[in-house]
Amino acid sequence: MKRNVIPSDGMIITEDTEFAPGVYALPNGVSIGADHVTVQGSGTVIISAQQEGVGIRVDGHKGITIRDLALSGYYHAIRCDNCGDLTIESIKVRDTWEIEGIDTFLYLWLPVAQVYGGAILLHGVDGGAVRRCDLQHQLNGLLLYNCDHLTVEDNNASFNSGWGVYLSRTNDSLFQNNRFDFCNRLYRRPEDGSIRAEADTAGMVLVKGSSRNRFLKNTCIGGGDGIFLCGYEHPGVNEPCNDNLFEENDCRLSPNNAIEATFSKGNIFRRNDCSRSNYGFWMGYSWDNVLEDNLVEFNRWAGIAIEHGFDFTIRNNRIRLNGDGVRLWTRGGVVVAYWPGHETTYNFVLTDNLFESNTIGFNAYSGADSMDQPCHDFVVRGNQFKDNRIGARYGRVENCTLTENTFTANVIAAVELEGQPGVTTDGNHFEGNAAEIVQK
Repeated sequence: MKRNVIPSDGMIITEDTEFAPGVYALPNGVSIGADHVTVQGSGTVIISAQQEGVGIRVDGHKGITIRDLALSGYYHAIRCDNCGDLTIESIKVRDTWEIEGIDTFLYLWLPVAQVYGGAILLHGVDGGAVRRCDLQHQLNGLLLYNCDHLTVEDNNASFNSGWGVYLSRTNDSLFQNNRFDFCNRLYRRPEDGSIRAEADTAGMVLVKGSSRNRFLKNTCIGGGDGIFLCGYEHPGVNEPCNDNLFEENDCRLSPNNAIEATFSKGNIFRRNDCSRSNYGFWMGYSWDNVLEDNLVEFNRWAGIAIEHGFDFTIRNNRIRLNGDGVRLWTRGGVVVAYWPGHETTYNFVLTDNLFESNTIGFNAYSGADSMDQPCHDFVVRGNQFKDNRIGARYGRVENCTLTENTFTANVIAAVELEGQPGVTTDGNHFEGNAAEIVQK
């Protein structure tokens, strides 16, 4: 390895290199121009004043390692295209390109040719790792386009005004023990001038069919959303993000949704903390998902909210102190025309959950404009309903069962609106409720 190298503007590196300590203004950055090259620093800071260009660029090479460097002031501090077996470790990035002001709502589906600024952009990278990097205080931390088989761990991409990590067509990768906290921005709505923390910001974002990834033990506290997964781009572009695992992530304190996961299937959400947000889970137009062992507390409107979804399993969750604990419904009226098959909500199994101290524990209903296709086939079995204002509430549903549950100290254990014969109630246990099953 060549040591104590003074980096020069626009230099091309073709062998293992360690930069000398110091601060270097390199508006054109440096490039790595060969395979199996390590570039590292020793108290080295590379800067640009323009928030343009790239600090370190790699294109079409494999076996590259970049580590122990600080960069500041580029559009992207590091950009790697069409690489394999890439390692980026212990990099600190600040002050990459940022959107000014509060009048821009982020667009989730920008192609890579129009990509937003951020600390690290990986495009077409197959295999490798990003570890122990500090990517805070800019628009975006880590942007991943068309990547596969990556390990992203022990990084901190918090306090960004866009996204901590963003996945577009990125698959079969592992994200663990990262911090993506307080990724949020204010947005001024043009129609009324109101200002809210929103703009589709999030700690972790998945779009464009990003599938079969694992997200383990990350924190996404205080994000616009904690996690935002979306398989639909208007108008009519359907690219579901399927078969991902989200386990033991902390997604509390979102002003919107702790986890939003829509238009996608086969995702598993296990042992996440989705509390103290507007909604714990928002999962419209999704199907064949599993929610198990999650903590869902103190959400303003609902702990788990799913419209026009089907084939869900919801089991062994602690659903406490929310508006609605679980809300399943069909909105009625105009359904997304580009997403056929989701005209109603059906086929849900809820077992072994604790519904405690919610306004309504379980709330299932069909909108007034949807009676030609009402919600149907909800199985609610073996759950505990404790100290809710209403334990379970049904409105205009068909072929539902409420069986073998325990209702304790609710104001009303269960209510069926309009007295329809849409719900079968057998084998439930009631203790200390002001009223048991009421039909209105």
